[in-house]
Parts: sequence; C-alpha cells; structure tokens
Amino acid sequence: MLDHISLFILGLIILMAGAEVLIRGAVRIAQALGVSPFMIGFTLIGFGTSAPELVVSLSAALRGSSEIALGNVVGSNIANIGLVLGIAVMIRPIVAHMRLLKIEVPLVIGVSVLLWVLCRDGNLGRVDGGILLVGFAVLVGYMYRNARQEPTEVQQEFGRAIVVHSRVGLAGLMAIIGLVGLIGGAQLMVDSAVAIAREIGVSEWLIGLTVVAVGTSLPEVAAVVAAAWRGESDLVLGNVAGSNLFNILLILGTTAVVQPMSVADQAVVWEIPVMVGFAGLLFALVANGLRLHRWEGVLLITVYAGFISWQVVTAQ
Repeated sequence: MLDHISLFILGLIILMAGAEVLIRGAVRIAQALGVSPFMIGFTLIGFGTSAPELVVSLSAALRGSSEIALGNVVGSNIANIGLVLGIAVMIRPIVAHMRLLKIEVPLVIGVSVLLWVLCRDGNLGRVDGGILLVGFAVLVGYMYRNARQEPTEVQQEFGRAIVVHSRVGLAGLMAIIGLVGLIGGAQLMVDSAVAIAREIGVSEWLIGLTVVAVGTSLPEVAAVVAAAWRGESDLVLGNVAGSNLFNILLILGTTAVVQPMSVADQAVVWEIPVMVGFAGLLFALVANGLRLHRWEGVLLITVYAGFISWQVVTAQ
C-alpha cells in the first residue's frame, strides 16, 4: 500500500511539474508568434490548469478505467467551487462583475446539466463527445470575441499572470519535456489509483472522484490563491468558471471521442447532480450582491467537506 501511495504522489509531482513547464513553453512560443499577453492569459491559463485533468482522464479511459476518467472531472469541478474558490474567498473577499452572473456562471450550470443529460443513458459515447467538443469550439469563439472587449484593468490582470522570459528554442524544448511529464505522471497516478482502490476495497469511481480529482485540481489551487492574494478577483472567478467549462467540454469531449465511457447509475443519480448543485450554489452566492465574503468561503469548504465525508461513509 505504501508503495502505491508513494508512486501516486510521485506521479502527481511529475504531473504538476509537467503542466507548469508545458504552459510556460507554450506561452513563450505564443509570445514569439505575436499573440497579445491578454489573449495568452485568457486562453492558456484555463487550459494550463486543466491540462492535468485532460491527460489523467484520457489516460484512464484508454487503460479501461472509465470510472476514474469521469470521476476525475466530476470531482474536480466540485472541488473547484467547494475547495478552490472557498480557499480563495477565505484569503480575501471577492468582487464579481455582473457579466459573471449573467453569462459565465449560467454557462457552467448549463454545461453541467448537458453532461447530466448525455450521461443518463449510462454511456458517454463518441456522439456525446462530439457534442461537447462543438460546445467547446463555440465557447472558444465566444471567449475570443469577448476578450477583445474586456476593460483595461482586467486585461492587465491576465497579462501579469503570464509573464515568462525564455528563448523560443528553449521554449519548444520546455513544451516537449512538459508534455512527456504530463503523460508519464498521469500514467503513474492512474496505475497507483487503481491499485490503491483494489487494495482498500473501494471503487475506482470513489478514488477518481476524491483523491485523483483533488490532486489534479492543485494547479487551480495555486493559481487562485496567488490571484486572491494579489486581489485579482477576475482571475479567481475566471479560472474557476473557465476550468469547469474546459473540464466538461474539452476534457470529457476529447476523452469520449477517443474512448467511449460507461457511466454508473450512481453517478447519474447522485454525483453529477451534486456537481450541478455546486454550480447552482456558486450562482446563488454571486447573486448575493456580486460579492463573496469570507463566511461564504467557509460555507463552500464546509459543504465540500460534507460531500467528501458522505462519499467516504457510503463507500463503507
């Protein structure tokens, strides 16, 4: 058991390092191609923090562990709101813009409901994956159009978040090394997670929903804690909302197209609706005066802790 846990932690470290190196290399290449700092930050921050979920879910599905693949995304989306945003709000209260209430958070709710509908037949197949990827393409188009209309202060927040200095040749090497790290770390994590689940007699679904999900959410934790500390509310809320959208549309869409997945009845009846519920809770909190207070951060973490406790108790 200790060997499996050690390998899981090692895989997580390699995965995190790979994601960091990959995104820094990609940012520098984009800069060399003349892409604006704001556009790089607006797109690559969301993708960069979701890269671990993408590689882990795809690797798990290809290795026949669809429960880990789906559980990772569902668990990560719940953790992003309950744990990641909760921590950020406890560090510093967050002010939200009306657009988040009108557009981004309703999009998170709508996409979460869409996933629930697609999974109700017990499968997430290639057609379902195609629908999600079409949604992702529409989302990217929307992001690009609206990014050009962002206020100057918001653009500066994203610009500061991606300052990277390195030569293009080194950046290309960094991107390759980062990709190798992502793939290798993901394989170690998936293999170890499956072994741990078998060792302690719990389902791969539970391991994916909790341990793997929290592990792959660490980039979001790092990103939003740094942004919250600097008082950059748009980065905090944008990262959480964007990551949840990326996780469902891009990650599950790509994974389902490459390797269709079966969906357990338990996920359709309980966990995916809980994910929708957390998105609804986010909407309710943002609607309460467009400001998230520290007590609301405590509430988010408490609800998340309750969810994890419920998962552990019902797994016995």
